[in-house]
Amino acid sequence: MKTNPLEPKRRNLSIGLSAFAAIALVCSGHVAVGEDLNVNSFDLDVSGIAWQNWRGYVSDHTIDWDGLQDADGNANSGSMYVTVNWPLATDPTWNTGWNDVQVAFGTTTFAASNYIELEAFIKIDVAKSFTASDGTYGVAGLYVNGGDGNWQQVQGYATIAATGDWQRIHGSFSAIPNKTYSEVVIGLISNGGSSPTNTVAYWIDNVRLTAPPSVNTNQPPLSIAQAPPAGLTCIASAPDDAWQRQMVRTAFSNYSWDTSTARSNTTTYSMSISAFPSATYSGFEAMMYLIPVAGMPNGPDDPSVDWNSSDVVYFTIRADLTGAAEADFRYKVSDPGAEHFRSSTNLPCAAGPLGKWSLGFNNNTNVTITAPTGDNLTFTISADDAATLGSPLFAYFGVRPADGARIGQAATFSRIQITGAAASIDDTFVSQGPPYQLDSNTWIRKASHPPGIFITAPDAKCWVSWPTPDGGFTNVYATDDLTKKLQGSQWKTIQTTATGWVLVGGNRRLAVINQSALNTAFGYTPTNCFFGLWHTEP
Repeated sequence: MKTNPLEPKRRNLSIGLSAFAAIALVCSGHVAVGEDLNVNSFDLDVSGIAWQNWRGYVSDHTIDWDGLQDADGNANSGSMYVTVNWPLATDPTWNTGWNDVQVAFGTTTFAASNYIELEAFIKIDVAKSFTASDGTYGVAGLYVNGGDGNWQQVQGYATIAATGDWQRIHGSFSAIPNKTYSEVVIGLISNGGSSPTNTVAYWIDNVRLTAPPSVNTNQPPLSIAQAPPAGLTCIASAPDDAWQRQMVRTAFSNYSWDTSTARSNTTTYSMSISAFPSATYSGFEAMMYLIPVAGMPNGPDDPSVDWNSSDVVYFTIRADLTGAAEADFRYKVSDPGAEHFRSSTNLPCAAGPLGKWSLGFNNNTNVTITAPTGDNLTFTISADDAATLGSPLFAYFGVRPADGARIGQAATFSRIQITGAAASIDDTFVSQGPPYQLDSNTWIRKASHPPGIFITAPDAKCWVSWPTPDGGFTNVYATDDLTKKLQGSQWKTIQTTATGWVLVGGNRRLAVINQSALNTAFGYTPTNCFFGLWHTEP
């Protein structure tokens, strides 16, 4: 295979990243989507396994199908769930030498020349896994086998980072013999400091081969936007769903304002908004739902839990075309599968949606809405309604586009608080880390498209995005000197494992670029940066 000569299409962008300047480049003049080969996306089961090699080093393993975990957030698909009982560090068999296990997937016989890359996605079940001494979950490798090419590695070994998010591992076909193959193999590896010391549970999804460009038509332009402040970022990233709920919910239901179970006579629910769509997208909603357990027919993770539940408190923040904001409080009681509201009360805020919004309940029936400016509005609800709504409840926080034109927009919450209830929450989402991830003892994703919910790190510098199709591209690369060429490793590959390439709205990729990732790639702190995508073709 050969590398295309670089004739970048450049787009200068001023994004105001303090001392950090950036330009997005399309590092290709020949890009279009060919025919990818999906080896296994685990839509219904874990069929397609050609062979397995578990060796004697591990004491046991399991392989199952999980319909609740999918790398694309597709409710109609799933993933392979693999549990490997690596030996304990105290076991006499444990060592830091090379030990691996392998799972092979059969494919139709394919020629390496027809593809440029092999990829797979791995997610760690952190609640059931133990890290190695270096803080990682070991190493993964990708291989091809069979045909007349036999065993070939297509990737430098990838460290599995200590995060509970999906991680993309991938490797180029450029260095393997141009022959035929009939199997794709995933290796889970124990070696050196990355030797696991106990059980690790892996979800594996979307094993596929990427085809090279077939015609010279598609040149996806890159764009750069300043990353939002640190906190919980919720993107309305599900495609074709104007009413998607991109939310997190409390892991438990002990957050009621009922004074018989709360710690005080006043319970307050607050969300601090640090980033919100511009007035162009007026009507986009930041939301809080308070939903009693007793009225949930399908449990707290029902995709339409607010609609199907009989009793719900809705608290939403919207901005209008002038940039001013408005909080809206309303609720329903004994109204499953409908929205006939008992109350609707609004508090305007001319200063806009950013800042701390609070909803307080005093002695069950006295309700206060407080805006970021300190302006507030107090009113009452009936004692009977308060008794129904204030039973043990789950609290939900997130966003909803409420219109197809607002799909792809996002909001970031810098802090969420619940005070005065039996249990309390005060979460900035970045108090521990890196890596930064949701505390599973506090939050559970309740989202139409889970990859669209992630924590923006304190050192996040920018979002680099581009439209699909983008077949054939291998990574995000960067340089701080445009005289350098991508060939010969003069540009640096940027790791975006915390979020990967989030597919937004089904038609746009998003990569979050952190300063720490740039520092690692360059070996120093760059003060300006130029980004590009790169692909190869036969």
